[in-house]
Amino acid sequence: AIAPKCGSAVFRRLESERVRSAADLAALDKADLQELGLSMVERGHVLRWAQRVFDDAKPEALCPENVSPGTLGHGFGHAPASRRRHSSEMSVDSAASTRLEDDEDLELQRPTCKLDDIESQAGFWCGLVSAAAPVPRRHRWTSCTHDLRETVLEERFDVTPERVLEVFRDMRRATGDVDSHPGGPMASGTVGAVQLAEGLRRCGFVGIDEATLSRVIEAVQPEQSGRIRLAEFESIVSRLKLAQMFVGVGPADSAGDEGGPTLRGQMSSPVCVPLTVVDYNSRFCHARDVDQWGFREFCFGHRGRPASPHETPYIRWAHMTDFDLTTLFCLAVKYSLHPLGVEDTIEQCATKFDHVGSNYFAAVEQLCLVEDQCGGTESWRLPVRVAGYHVSAFCSGPPLFDTVITVAQPDGSFASDWPGAPRADAAGGQRWADKLRQRLTSAHRSRLRERKADFLFYQVIDLSADDLQAVIRAFAARLVFLEAGAKRRPSQRQQGPEASERTRREHCSEPAVCRQQLTVVMRRIRGLQRALRHFRADADLSAELAGYLQDVAEHLDEAHEDAVSLVEKCARIMEEHHRAVERHDETLRQRTADRLNNTLFALTAGTFIFAPMQFFAGVYGMNFVTKDGSPTIPELVSENGYLYFWLGVLGYLSVVLPLSAWWYLRIQRRSAEDAEEFEEKCRARCGDERV
Repeated sequence: AIAPKCGSAVFRRLESERVRSAADLAALDKADLQELGLSMVERGHVLRWAQRVFDDAKPEALCPENVSPGTLGHGFGHAPASRRRHSSEMSVDSAASTRLEDDEDLELQRPTCKLDDIESQAGFWCGLVSAAAPVPRRHRWTSCTHDLRETVLEERFDVTPERVLEVFRDMRRATGDVDSHPGGPMASGTVGAVQLAEGLRRCGFVGIDEATLSRVIEAVQPEQSGRIRLAEFESIVSRLKLAQMFVGVGPADSAGDEGGPTLRGQMSSPVCVPLTVVDYNSRFCHARDVDQWGFREFCFGHRGRPASPHETPYIRWAHMTDFDLTTLFCLAVKYSLHPLGVEDTIEQCATKFDHVGSNYFAAVEQLCLVEDQCGGTESWRLPVRVAGYHVSAFCSGPPLFDTVITVAQPDGSFASDWPGAPRADAAGGQRWADKLRQRLTSAHRSRLRERKADFLFYQVIDLSADDLQAVIRAFAARLVFLEAGAKRRPSQRQQGPEASERTRREHCSEPAVCRQQLTVVMRRIRGLQRALRHFRADADLSAELAGYLQDVAEHLDEAHEDAVSLVEKCARIMEEHHRAVERHDETLRQRTADRLNNTLFALTAGTFIFAPMQFFAGVYGMNFVTKDGSPTIPELVSENGYLYFWLGVLGYLSVVLPLSAWWYLRIQRRSAEDAEEFEEKCRARCGDERV
């Protein structure tokens, strides 16, 4: 039978569903087994047996045909031979079935608890590394950014289950007493001190003498047999790697080397960046900030155990509020993060979703509003200010789903990608983390705490999508304001050089910049849509989580459509502004022409009035004489000739001036009527364009 305490009927039901290994059982939950017809006692036996196979490292039970890296159960320190998960951190069904365990089951858990205690002794491991001889550093890891994964991550910080299992297989193969087939029992055997020394040398530990190896073997192996298993070898490698970073000995540090800065710090911690850690289950939630003084104990220690065996195991969320290379390397060693994900975090890759082994990695190029534009009643009166953040998330895969690690850092490419980006700090990029932490800690019982880490992993993507929607809404409100300003008549705006320049900048330049910025937003939305499609295509996600992902996908589709419509609105606003400017320029030209016409009219009227008098005066004053030489000027001929001249001029003016005034008033009245008709035509044109 597939389980020692289950009958052949249970085996036949599981065989009919092609459930033939512990990996297949681990993918099933209580409801699945109940649908197969298993009773509560049978479900407890089957699930407990599957959990024991994961803890006791029996690859032949995991997959009879083949066991290779990437098998269900690898990752985050949970290789098929790993026992990193506490015995109390089982599934709900396994915790409920503990009432059925025999005394020998408790005996099997005691070595695991002892190994957990040894792993938590930071002073012991740091003392071992301090006593070892320092090793010259072969590369300058701070300058090898072009091949970071090959020269730094895979060489010095790769403690993934695949790598550890590969080294352990080579150690077992060196003994010559087992088959070297990949599906053989390589991970179920033991190795001695000689093979352990060679394996540690392959992992970068040089200078460990026989006495130190004896201390290590005596501390980690519970049977006092002088030989260690894969789970114990994994613990030794990870703890020695952590001790190297805290003590500063080994490949990461050497004296007189040409390499970059050392990871050496005080014995308490090498970092200064705070780390937020939240441990929770359905009944309990504990949040704490890990500072530089408690970081070493955090790296070497384990999460607590539930107070009651009937409670669900704790889920851990570790969040880096800012990027720190040392902290990231420590987390990579502690949780066996894959080098590909760590490299993508350091280099700030584009938005992506990846399934490495049985674990998940997601990177999101996040856009969020700055602090002063969130929640403001009149934030639409100011241009939209956006900050860029890069968020990386690691999630342990099935069947555990118990750990999420997130890293938030300012987006290094945001300043070059975002058009018209003001030189402002990226304030507001941690709001999603604050919301998530509040959801976990605010309520006594939260639906979020009742689910596993995959739902928390989904929440990171969901909150990133919400931030993108908030950016879209801010652009929509701002464009409504700009559109209303563009449709106002120029006469309704403030006049003057400064006001005219401000109007031109707001209603012409800003829509063009908004159009380019919305293009960047659309590109970020499309990247998140691609990552979400890969996320939804994963077969390990539950149907409930797939429904939530469908909801996020619909929100992203809606946000993309809104962004497309806003880009079109930007073009309409620019066209509307150009038409308004043309109308305003036409009005100014008309006013200039009217002033010129009035000036010419005044000159013409003056010429019309006074030109006859000039002609009359010129003719009147000509010094003509008769044939006999007598003068003919009236002033000389008549005693009152000059008086007669001015009386004639006054009579002329008394007739011409009233006629000129009547003519001027008539022309002004017609000009006013033409101006009113022009204004009515402009208003009618504006009304038609608005419609």
